[in-house]
Amino acid sequence: MLRLFRTLKHLRWEQVAYRPLRIAQFRLYRHFPALANPWTMPQGAPEVAAACEIIRSVFLERFTHLNSPLTGFDQRINDLGDNTFTFLNRRVRLYPLDWNSRYESHLWNYQLHYFSFALWCARSRVERRDDSFEPCRKLIESWLSEARIGRSDGWDAYPTSLRVVNWIYAYSLIENSYDNREFLDRWRGAIHAQLDFLSRHLEHHLQANHLLKNVKALFIGGLFFNREDWIEKGGSLLLRELEEQILDDGGHYERSPMYHSQTLADFLECHALQTAFGRLRTGQPFDIKLQKMAGFLDAMTYQDGSFALFNDSANTEETSPIPVIESAQKIVGYAFGNYPAAFPETGYFLWENADKSEKIIVDAGPPSVDYNTAHAHCDIASYELWLDGSPLIVDSGVHGYGGDRYREFCRSTRAHNTITIDGLEQSEIWDTFRMARRAEIVEAAAESNENCWSFRCRYHPYHGKKLTHQRSIRRGSAGEWVFEDSVTGGSTHLVESFIHLHPAINAKKIKVDSHNIECRSKNLDILIEPFGAETVEIIHGSLSPIQGWYFPDFGRAEKRSTIRITYRAESGCVFGYKIKRDSEPDGRESTKQTK
Repeated sequence: MLRLFRTLKHLRWEQVAYRPLRIAQFRLYRHFPALANPWTMPQGAPEVAAACEIIRSVFLERFTHLNSPLTGFDQRINDLGDNTFTFLNRRVRLYPLDWNSRYESHLWNYQLHYFSFALWCARSRVERRDDSFEPCRKLIESWLSEARIGRSDGWDAYPTSLRVVNWIYAYSLIENSYDNREFLDRWRGAIHAQLDFLSRHLEHHLQANHLLKNVKALFIGGLFFNREDWIEKGGSLLLRELEEQILDDGGHYERSPMYHSQTLADFLECHALQTAFGRLRTGQPFDIKLQKMAGFLDAMTYQDGSFALFNDSANTEETSPIPVIESAQKIVGYAFGNYPAAFPETGYFLWENADKSEKIIVDAGPPSVDYNTAHAHCDIASYELWLDGSPLIVDSGVHGYGGDRYREFCRSTRAHNTITIDGLEQSEIWDTFRMARRAEIVEAAAESNENCWSFRCRYHPYHGKKLTHQRSIRRGSAGEWVFEDSVTGGSTHLVESFIHLHPAINAKKIKVDSHNIECRSKNLDILIEPFGAETVEIIHGSLSPIQGWYFPDFGRAEKRSTIRITYRAESGCVFGYKIKRDSEPDGRESTKQTK
C-alpha cells in the first residue's frame, strides 16, 4: 500500500478522476450494448471529396515516413487474404478471426486493430492500379460488423485513434478511383461515428503519448469532415500538448527515442494538414518546435539508420527515424545534421567524430515526466557506444509490455550500462509500467575540445538520498575511453557494473586469471580493462536470472555477451574501466592471423 501511495502521489488529478470513470463506462457498454448503438450503428456522414483531394496530395508529397518502400509486399497481401498477421515479430493465422478476442498479447492485439495495413493496401491501389485493397475491404467490413464496445480491444481510445487516422488516409487515397460506393459510404460513416466516440472518451487518465494520439485523430478527423467542434477541441489540445510534452531542447518528455519519433510524426502530420486546409493560426510555435524535435531524433540516430534504444525504444519499421526526419525536411525545412551535442532538459549528451563513425550517447536525465513513467527505465548514466561505424556497447531495448517474461529485466538497472549499488534499483519500478520513488539527478554536464570529450553526472538513487553515484566519462585524444565511478555516503558498498555488448561482438578474457576482456567482431578489435575490480564475469543468454539478452525490436530476443564487474567500493573511492583499441600485446595471437 505504501508503494502504491508513493506511485499515486505523482499523478495529476485528471489521471485519478478519469480512470474509474473510463472503467465504469466500458463495463456499462459491455453489459448494456444498446448504450453503444450510436457508435456501432452509424447513420451516415458528411461528404468528404474535397477534403480527400487535399489529404491525398499532402500524404503523397510530404509524408515520407508513410510512403517508404515496403518489403515483401506481395506476401503481405497474400497473408491478409488468409487472415495471417505479423506484428511484433509474431506471425499468426487467425481463423476464424474474432475481433472481440485477445490474441498473443494486449499490445499485439492493439496492432491488429490499428489497421496499419489499410495504408499500404490503399497505396498499392494508387501505385499499381490492382485489386490489392480487396482483402483489406473484407477485413474492414468484418470489423464493422463484429467489433463491440466493451468487449473488443479495438474500441479502446488508443487503437481507435490510430485506426481512424489510418482509415482517413486510406479512404482519401482511393476515394476517387474506387467503384464500390456502398462500401465507401458505410466506411465513411463508421469513421465519423468512431471520431464522435473518441471525442467523448479521451485518455485523460493516461496523458502523454496516448492523449496526443487521441488529439491528433480528433483534429485530423475534424479537418476531414469539416467539424468545427472537433477542429477547435483538437487544435487547442494539440497546442497544449506541444507545449507540455516537448521540452525546450526539442526532446519529448518521456525520454524515449521511439516515442519521440512517433510524436514528431504526429505533430508533423497535423502541421502539414492544418497548413494545407488553411487552418494555421498566426503565432503558432510549430515550425521551431518541430525543427528542434527533428534535431533530437537526428542526434539519436546512427549511421545505419537505427536509433538509440533507451526507455522502451524499438527499431520498428513504423518508427524508423530517417523517413520521419525526411518528412520534417519537407514540412518544416529541417536540415540533416543540425543538432547540438547536448540536450540538457531531456538529459541526453553525445559526442561524435567528424564522419560519425564513432559516437557515444549518454542518458543522464530524469526517468521521465513525473506523472507518467510508463516507459521509464533505471538507466541514469547508461550509454551506447559505436566505434569505427559499428555498435560496440548498446542498451538492452524492449521485448514487450504486459505479461512479457523480459519486462522486469528490460526496465531494471542491470539491463543498462551503469551500476547497481547493494543490489538495489536506481528507481522503485514495479508492475508493467509503474514507478514509485525515483532517482534524483544532481548534476549532468559535458565538455569537448577537438578529439577530446568529458562528461560527468551525479544522482541519488531512490533508496538513499544521502547516497550519491558519480560517473565521469572521458574520451582521450588517442581514442581511448575511460569510465570512472564512485559512490559516496555510507561505508562500503557492493557495486556491480554492467557492460552490454552488441550481439556481433565476441568477448572473452585474455587469460583465465585476468580481468581484461578482448572484444572482437568483423570490424572491431577492442580491449576492456577494469580497474579496482574484485571479479569480472561474462554472461551470455542466461534465463535464471535473466541477463545477456538484446531486444532490438518487439518480440526479438538475441543472445549477447554482458560483462558484469563487481567492486567492494568504499565511500569516495574511484573504480571503473577503460576501453581502447586492442594493440595485441605479447603473449596473444592476432585474431586476424589465426583465421
